[in-house]
Amino acid sequence: MFIVNNGRFSCILVNMKSKTVFEFSSYKSFMAQMLSAKTRRGQLTRAAEALNCQRSYLSRVISENLHLTPDHAFKLSRYWKLSHDHAHYFQTLVDFERAGDPEYRTHLKTRLSEMKRKNESVQERAARTGLSVDALQVNYFSNWIWSAAHFLTSIPEFQSLGALSQRLALRPEILLGYLKALEAQGFIESKNEKWIYKSGEFHASKDSPLVILHHQNWRNRAVQDAQDFENGAVHFTAVQTVSHADYERLKELLLQFIAEASQIAGPSKPEEGIAITCDLFKV
Repeated sequence: MFIVNNGRFSCILVNMKSKTVFEFSSYKSFMAQMLSAKTRRGQLTRAAEALNCQRSYLSRVISENLHLTPDHAFKLSRYWKLSHDHAHYFQTLVDFERAGDPEYRTHLKTRLSEMKRKNESVQERAARTGLSVDALQVNYFSNWIWSAAHFLTSIPEFQSLGALSQRLALRPEILLGYLKALEAQGFIESKNEKWIYKSGEFHASKDSPLVILHHQNWRNRAVQDAQDFENGAVHFTAVQTVSHADYERLKELLLQFIAEASQIAGPSKPEEGIAITCDLFKV
């Protein structure tokens, strides 16, 4: 679909990838997606061969009151090449649906909820280190200039005071104070009249009292950027109604994007400073 965005058209492409196992409350539904979808022809036969069982057995597990054995659940996880966390969640789903004892089912349900919460944690998905609240964090997250100046120094063309002040539209004497403070904390270093990125990528955990301030700073900066209609940026806001299941699906897509964006940005050559702001919430 096309969305009018800042007076120009932007093409919004939706990635219709398969759901991850964390989006399912029944392992049978996940199996149906992996083995019986129209886009996965032949998977049922190949999976049966991998498990050394009859194709009809897997069909009956999906459609009838028949359960996988723990051994088969393990082998299916291996066949699908699920990650450790995804495989653990799938196998626990199998154990949960097989269990007959109410107390054991409650125990397994709690474990499933814990695994799902861990998967939904941005800090876990982005694999970044959280910090305790201290004076350093209070300063760093007080406004957008700290992190902008910090990371732009990883780009050679912005390592001089003049170029960086022009990029950030800040007077050199003001920016210099930020750079000296960042250097004192070991985030950057001054060398031959250049300010060079050294270290310090970290993530404010969602329970930090500073995280709201950090979000607010960069969203205000995004609103300011949106006023420039010609800079080629993308700013998108939509208020819609969806089903409960699709809300969870959208949340999982955003979490996947965050994880993939971190994997892309980590080894990427520093050539451009960017900010990613992303929101999904119930109105």
